[in-house]
Amino acid sequence: MDKIRQLSTETAQFAKDIESEAKRITWPSRPEAIKSTLAVIVISGIFAAFLAGVDSLFAWLIRLLLG
Repeated sequence: MDKIRQLSTETAQFAKDIESEAKRITWPSRPEAIKSTLAVIVISGIFAAFLAGVDSLFAWLIRLLLG
């Protein structure tokens, strides 16, 4: 029974700690969030294009070697 009580106490303390940490969160402003989102989209697009180029190059090399 003590283990159950201890687990209950630890769980309650954990919930309090989460609430305390959540109060300290500083959310970005709307313009900052939009700017960051656009940066992620642009960088992801550039990286996807790079990977597509590398994939095409390897596909061409494989066709050249095997075919």
